[in-house]
Amino acid sequence: MIPSQRGTPKSVWSLRATLQLLLFTMGLYAIGISAFLALRLGYAAAELRRGSEPIQGMVEDVANRSHAMTSAAYEVQRALLRPQVSEHDAITAIRASLKPFRGQQLEVYRDVPVAVREPLFRANIEASKLESEVYEILDLMQFGRTEQVRARVQALDSLQVRLNGLLVAAEVSGLQDLAARQAELAAASTQTTRAITLWLVVGALFLPVVWIIARRRVWRPLADLQHGLTRVAEGDLRVEVPVRRHDEMGQLASHFNSMTDVLRQQAEEQGRFAAAGQLIAGVAHEVNNPLMAIATLGELRLDDPTISAEHRTELQHIVRQARRAGRLLAGLLRFVRTDTSGIETSDVNHVCQEAVDLVSYRFGHEEITLEMQLDPDLPAAHGDPNRIEQVLVNLLSNALDALVRVEVPRRLRVRTHREGEMIHLAVEDNGPGIDPHMVSRLFRPFSTTKGKHGTGLGLYISRQIVRDLGGDLCYEPAAGRGARFVVGLRAAAADGLPDRDADVDGRPEAVKTLAGLRVLLVDDESAIRRPLARFLKGRGAEVVEAADGVEALRQVRRHVVDLILADLRMPRMDGSRMYAELAATRPELAARTIFLTGDLAHIKESAGTTIDPKRVLLKPVKLSEVEERLLAVCAQHGLRQGT
Repeated sequence: MIPSQRGTPKSVWSLRATLQLLLFTMGLYAIGISAFLALRLGYAAAELRRGSEPIQGMVEDVANRSHAMTSAAYEVQRALLRPQVSEHDAITAIRASLKPFRGQQLEVYRDVPVAVREPLFRANIEASKLESEVYEILDLMQFGRTEQVRARVQALDSLQVRLNGLLVAAEVSGLQDLAARQAELAAASTQTTRAITLWLVVGALFLPVVWIIARRRVWRPLADLQHGLTRVAEGDLRVEVPVRRHDEMGQLASHFNSMTDVLRQQAEEQGRFAAAGQLIAGVAHEVNNPLMAIATLGELRLDDPTISAEHRTELQHIVRQARRAGRLLAGLLRFVRTDTSGIETSDVNHVCQEAVDLVSYRFGHEEITLEMQLDPDLPAAHGDPNRIEQVLVNLLSNALDALVRVEVPRRLRVRTHREGEMIHLAVEDNGPGIDPHMVSRLFRPFSTTKGKHGTGLGLYISRQIVRDLGGDLCYEPAAGRGARFVVGLRAAAADGLPDRDADVDGRPEAVKTLAGLRVLLVDDESAIRRPLARFLKGRGAEVVEAADGVEALRQVRRHVVDLILADLRMPRMDGSRMYAELAATRPELAARTIFLTGDLAHIKESAGTTIDPKRVLLKPVKLSEVEERLLAVCAQHGLRQGT
């Protein structure tokens, strides 16, 4: 159940959509800055390059041509001043240097500004005139007209001066144009800097918005969850995380509140269950004692051959009902105890019988028919019987709860069988079955089909228990309608489980009576002690009685005792403390002690000594079982007795 959150503000945007919007905005912001820089500065730089490259090319072409013409004129003058040099060789050399520029036409660059283009063209014209003059002088030299050559060479100086002046003017114009373009680039850079500054300011203003959104939508909900988890870890299950919005974080907080609510209810139920267990444990001894007295007196009376058949039948019924009530109490005590028995193997059929006994009270008034198909050749299973019983009781309870929702006939089937190395235990009912949409989350915690009456932890815990034992618990649809749950357990070794029909501790068949043995009988209930003493005496034993542990230790010091049969729960000194004293002072006698109890809680460590549960008989117990256990101890320790 999710706690109601009245007045909770609803979120128009989900957290996922909000984060996506923030990421998209930040990406768009970064792309916008990059695109603006590329377009604004890139365009200005491209314009500068596009305008300067043609100017530079034209200036270089004109300057190279002018330099070639000037060099040729200089070589002509040198040839005139060195008569020893062959004029033919000089002319040939000069013509070769001018050949690359002969007939060269200056390419018109459209991107060159008019202010730069005009002086460049005039300089090129002057270079053409100088070229023509040089070639004419070379022709005159070739024909040997030296005087004319000298006159024409003097005219070359004025042409060179004009050409140099035009080149300087062109270069100045080009530099002015380049300066203008650089100014435009600087202006573009300034504008870009201002724009970037504005973008950064907008981004700086946007950051607090992002921080506020992140704080409200992510940070605060996470802090609330962290605080709630800390409180839960400290044991406070009443903590409730505020659901600020109906987004993903709000759903998480709602699920957290639902989980703590279920845990709180479960803890309260467990507390009541534990208190009930303590109450049952306290009352069990007081109830089992009169049941033991009734059963013991009934058995002794049945040994009287003079009673009528009618009375014998009634006594047998009384004894059976007393033992049945004792078994139910023993099952309840065993089920409410959280500690395990320490047994590593289990008789699955026997566990089934005990689990069914615990819920059998519902079969009659709820008109439920039980069908048990237990494999008699089933081997022992790996696992503690108490934990397996807990799983089975939970499955049986679920099946019974489902059956009451359908009309009769209501059938419940419990079946055991073996498949290879696995032992299978199936619980099947013909109830309404499991809704298909619930099957996938059937074993998840807090998933329940019982509404407010279920915690959603039964199947989850049951599966965890079975898996801890190396098996598995699964659901299978039953034939027709209903549900079928199958527990799979690993089969134990062949010798893993002792035969229940065999004598305990391997007692020889030849042992028949307790004759010749002295038994110390310790019990504070005279209604139990006296019938037991009467039975033991009837079996040939000498009986010494004691009402509590203090008196029992005193009797041990006074008499030679072969065996001790003692209650665990007694005033002044109970059986556990008495056993600890015997273990310290008379360990050989402590090893020959058998206990009776109506409360399993007393099977525990006491004074550093552990009582083996196999040496404890749970009231009410058959008198023949008491005799068998005592004889088994005799056989184990080599005591002599009558036959």
